[in-house]
Amino acid sequence: MEWRRMDVGLLVLFLVHLATALEVPLDLPQPPTITYQSPKDYIVDPRENIIIHCEAKGKPHPSFSWTRNGTHFDVENDRNVDMKPDSGTLVVDISRERVEHYEGVYQCTARNKHGTAVSHNIVVRQSRSPLWSKEKIKPIVVQEGVSLVLPCRPPAGLPPPIIFWMDNNFQKLPQSKRVSQSLNGDLYFSNIRREDTRNDYICYARFPHTQTIQQKQPITVRVLNLDEINDTMAAFYNDTDLFSGELWHPLVFNPQLRAPH
Repeated sequence: MEWRRMDVGLLVLFLVHLATALEVPLDLPQPPTITYQSPKDYIVDPRENIIIHCEAKGKPHPSFSWTRNGTHFDVENDRNVDMKPDSGTLVVDISRERVEHYEGVYQCTARNKHGTAVSHNIVVRQSRSPLWSKEKIKPIVVQEGVSLVLPCRPPAGLPPPIIFWMDNNFQKLPQSKRVSQSLNGDLYFSNIRREDTRNDYICYARFPHTQTIQQKQPITVRVLNLDEINDTMAAFYNDTDLFSGELWHPLVFNPQLRAPH
């Protein structure tokens, strides 16, 4: 029993000695490593200060510098820009300068005596919500049963706007397997019906950063069956001014069209 106790004691001493030998010194030199940075495509709200993040670790703690559009960015001599203590993060005060002045490609460098770490390129652009150009949209007359696309085509915002279709009462237009919104925001009818006739198909564009909503002019759609189209076309040819204000869907004039079965 005594030999066993001695063996156990020696084993414990050996394990303690081994653990002590494997301890890593806490002050081991380390080159910098980027731990947090702003996204590559950084779209900022023009009403708020610009914050361009760059955080890094290392032993000793790294110092930071920036380039803008490929040249040294002199942060200390720009009264609108501050760098956070022990950090590379920049805070740009836009109360005295327009946001456009600080758009560009930024890159952060963290360095200590053991090495250097560089952030990815950070493209800083302000959010934009351009106005929808005014246009007069003629009513669309289409044959029942054909497919139809109502274009939205909002102005190119930054970031791209969120598209949705509503009526004059600000109610969302119902969608289904037959009626759907495409990825680009157009409203697609795979098989248009008489009940789709209405004069308030309105496309809306919401711009996220500026929280503005713009709308396209309402679109009027008239859905007719083949007999009605034949009567309307006869009246049209007898009086060319009768439907001069309406936009005929190309399929209406296709002589090979047949009424849906």
